[in-house]
Amino acid sequence: MYHKKLTFLQKIVPITILIILYSTFGFAQTYNTNTGFKSYWQINVSGGTSLFFGDIKQYKIWPVSSNENEWRFGAGVQLVKQISPVFGIRGQALYGQLSGTRRDWNKYFESNYVEFNLNTTISIRNIISSYQPNQFWDAYLVLGIGITNYNTELKDLSTKKVIRKVGYGNGKSFGGRTLQGIVTGGIGFDFRINDHFNVNVESVNRAMNSDDMDGWVGGFKYDIYNYSSIGISYKFGTKKSSKKSENYDYFKNDNKEIKEAEYDEYDTDLVEPPAVDALVIEPSVVKTPDYTITEKKPAKEPEVIEEVTVDTQPEVVVVETVTPDLEYRVQIAAKYGRELAKQYLSNTYNININDIKEDRFNNYYIYTIGSFETYDQARDKRNLIRSQGISDAFVVAFKNGRRLSKLPPQ
Repeated sequence: MYHKKLTFLQKIVPITILIILYSTFGFAQTYNTNTGFKSYWQINVSGGTSLFFGDIKQYKIWPVSSNENEWRFGAGVQLVKQISPVFGIRGQALYGQLSGTRRDWNKYFESNYVEFNLNTTISIRNIISSYQPNQFWDAYLVLGIGITNYNTELKDLSTKKVIRKVGYGNGKSFGGRTLQGIVTGGIGFDFRINDHFNVNVESVNRAMNSDDMDGWVGGFKYDIYNYSSIGISYKFGTKKSSKKSENYDYFKNDNKEIKEAEYDEYDTDLVEPPAVDALVIEPSVVKTPDYTITEKKPAKEPEVIEEVTVDTQPEVVVVETVTPDLEYRVQIAAKYGRELAKQYLSNTYNININDIKEDRFNNYYIYTIGSFETYDQARDKRNLIRSQGISDAFVVAFKNGRRLSKLPPQ
């Protein structure tokens, strides 16, 4: 029986699709559960070099810049869904130009392409070390599949005469371009500017299921081109915390998930100490003196006058300090099973270390600020913190130094 030999792309594409699907539905939920990570959307625009590697090329790696320059440029836009600290899914549209020179063959080519691809990003940093909110940098791998639509002219290097055209009305794609499948793979680095903007640098190769992009068939079995770029990404805002979270539904029954706050700079106001009851002063008890006047006796007998007796009880001052058994605080962070360094929180989020309180609750280490007599006071502080960027801050109640699982009735 005749067995058709599978091409390179026919072998690699199913594997790539499985990796993308597995990253989407497999690891994503695990990482979200264990870290409190929130998925988000990004849009990215980029620009950079577009270089060809194939038969019509002077050197294997480095492009030449004379006798028909091999340096070309491209630009792209992509929509990103970051589904976990490790995995992201991206759809990209890219336009670029390519060129190659082969002086010993007296030939060169020029090409332009429109590419669409779907790829996954795999964070190297967040696999090796634990995910941290607002981390400054990340390194990631890129792996995906796509299609490219191109036009190519192969020319004589001396005369500039066109020897052969690929596409230009003879292909099966739009405008008669030639259509080919590609597999993408590369590496990138991402740098955080602020809550919404990131800068990324990446270099990704495209391997084609063809040897015809340079207009020359033979020799190099699969043509490859590279897009190395610098881009800027905008992250769309995350959802606000629901009212349910204010009622302490941050802890699930299995005690394996907690929603952690994002941190930002804010002022931590100390709360006035509880009011002290007014001084209670016992009034002095004064007995009315008992004056007794006796009749005068004959001159020979001296006059007898009784002394006035005054019984005075000293003043009694009673001062009582009242410590409330119920207080409200604003919770800003929590970690299951192990502590977060208070010094780390202080340095990272510009919070006075003396204002951060650490307590235990259901196997979590929780971190709070402030101490308020009423829910309304704590709510105002929470709203101030949220307005300054910590959208997950919420009010909690303590009774006799222990955190309650629900807010008391208001």
